Amino acid sequence: MKPKLWILFIFLNNFLWAQSQSNIDLSQGSIKNKFETIYNKSGNYKEYKVVKQYLLRQLKKQVLDTLQAQKTAYRDAQKNILDLQQKINDLNEQLHKNQNKINDLESQKDQISFVGMSVNKTKYQWLVWSIIVFLILGLGYFVFMFKNSIQATKLARYNLDKLEEEYNLFRTGALEREQLLKRQLLDEQKKHQA
Repeated sequence: MKPKLWILFIFLNNFLWAQSQSNIDLSQGSIKNKFETIYNKSGNYKEYKVVKQYLLRQLKKQVLDTLQAQKTAYRDAQKNILDLQQKINDLNEQLHKNQNKINDLESQKDQISFVGMSVNKTKYQWLVWSIIVFLILGLGYFVFMFKNSIQATKLARYNLDKLEEEYNLFRTGALEREQLLKRQLLDEQKKHQA
């Protein structure tokens, strides 16, 4: 009975060892840890390691799934990079357009429309001030000429009044002489008739 017991003990031991070997969990951990687990749990035959086929199939499936997930993640990352690069290009283009608009607005800010033409503000100010100075000088000239003409008019009136006075004096003198001459003529005519 003892040999049967030993056989039973060896059978149970092999059964338990097989159960513990079949319960190897490869679902978690890194690929490196999974390879190490398979290596540690595999049996030895001379100088070779004996690995169960279902473990290799399971490891192969997990490695391929991991590689597929990495490829998918890589494609997604590449797509995100391309999308971000496109957004960067769009934003750079928008920035360039906005910079051009800013430059146009700044140049328009320095420009003013005068008589249908776009003129620089400094040139416009210079033009306006030169027109104002020209008008002030013209006004000064006309005021000066007006004062001169008023003085000339006053002098002409004064001379006219003086001339009228002299004329009136001359006329009165002439009337008096004429009257005197008429009297003398009448006196002479009376003398000759008498």
